[in-house]
Amino acid sequence: MTVRPPRWLALFVLALGFGCAETQTPVGLDGKLQVFSDDPTNPVFGRASDWAWIGPGDGLSLKTVYESSVPALEITAGGDNAAIIRRLDAQLLATPFLFWSWSIDSGPPRHPVRLVIGFADAGTPPTELGGMAALFRGDEPPRFSRSLALVWGASALERGSMTNRDASEDGKPSALYVVRGGRENRNRWWSENIDLSQLHALAWPMVDMAYSRIVFAGISGARTQTPGTVRISGLRLSR
Repeated sequence: MTVRPPRWLALFVLALGFGCAETQTPVGLDGKLQVFSDDPTNPVFGRASDWAWIGPGDGLSLKTVYESSVPALEITAGGDNAAIIRRLDAQLLATPFLFWSWSIDSGPPRHPVRLVIGFADAGTPPTELGGMAALFRGDEPPRFSRSLALVWGASALERGSMTNRDASEDGKPSALYVVRGGRENRNRWWSENIDLSQLHALAWPMVDMAYSRIVFAGISGARTQTPGTVRISGLRLSR
C-alpha cells in the first residue's frame, strides 16, 4: 500500500473535520511503546490522530511493505525538508531504549532519511513554538525542548559520532548521532538498540533528565539533490 503525502494530508484534514483531536500515544502497561503500530488492520501508522506531517507534500514518499511477513515503512526522501512524527508521551528515564531495524537501499553517502526524537523538559510552556515548526511547514509538532536525529553516515568509521547544533533564533538545540554507516553495509537489514538517555547525556550533559519526556518520534528527510530510500521496521521504545 502506497501512502503519498497529498493523500496523507487529506486524511488528516478529513479526520480533523470530523472532530478527531490530536492524540499522544502513551506507554503501555508492559513498559513498551510501539512507535510503528503493530495493529494488523493498520500496520505502521495505526491511528491517524497520533501522527503529524510536517513540511511540503513532496518531501517524503511513504510505502508500507512486508519483509518476511513483517510490516516495514519504505521512505524515499528528495527535495525539501519534511518529517512525519508520532506524538508520544513517555518519561525518558522510564523508557530510554529505542529499537528498530533498517536497510539502506539507495541515496547519497550520508543518507537524507533519519530517525528523529523530540524531548521536552519539565515546565515546557504549552504555547511555545518548536524550531521544527519554524523549519518546516505543515502540521505543528508537539512542544519540545530539543531534538536528536539518528542517521546513517557516509563511512562506517563515523559510527558513534555526535554533532551538536546550537539553537538558532527561532529554533531549538539539536544533535545528530551516527548510528551506522558506509556503502558496504547497505542493502542488508541491521537491528539497532540504543539508550536515548545516554545519548541525551552525551549531547546535553548539563540538562537534568529526571523529568524529561519523549514527546515525538518519527522520520525526517533532509533537503537533498539526490533522493535516497530506506526501509525501517519495528520502531519502538522500551524500558
